[in-house]
Amino acid sequence: MRQVLAVLSLVLPVIPFIMLMPNNPSISLILIAITLSIGLIGLLMGNLSVESWIALTMALIISVTSQGYVPYIFHVVLVQPQGLTIFDGSIIIIEYSLILSQLYNNYVRYMREFSSKGYDKDEVNNALNSLIKWILIFLIISLLASFTIYYVITMMTVPLIDPFTALVIFAVTYIVISRYLLTRIKGRS
Repeated sequence: MRQVLAVLSLVLPVIPFIMLMPNNPSISLILIAITLSIGLIGLLMGNLSVESWIALTMALIISVTSQGYVPYIFHVVLVQPQGLTIFDGSIIIIEYSLILSQLYNNYVRYMREFSSKGYDKDEVNNALNSLIKWILIFLIISLLASFTIYYVITMMTVPLIDPFTALVIFAVTYIVISRYLLTRIKGRS
């Protein structure tokens, strides 16, 4: 499970930048290279979440600069207006990778701590794998619920809420549901 968390934490932050490929392939490749190189350095240094934080910052800057009058002032649009809703929705994948990278860091820390105290490595590994699987199931449920709410808000024929506000509502919903589920898990153990 540790390897799966590491791979997902490295690959998922790149997905929103892949979506820029049809409009701006050179900028997309540069952002992908920067994100992956920071991720690999973070993996070697023991802080995998740095890649997700930097990717989240870059994606939010791209999202904000692609809305309103900003593209008309700079005469550059990184995300076309018709693809903005999908790009904004893909930002949650970076947030999901941030949670996965923190799970990876916790997994490594607990494995090291329990092994140093004399616990059997296989037993600790199995227990941590089981815990991570349940946490991932709950996080995927909250992710799907948040995606559904986000796309219902943004795909209405009468735009009641702009896409960025829907993204904020989506992120808050995701965080609230995941925090609730994680608190329930901690309360039972």
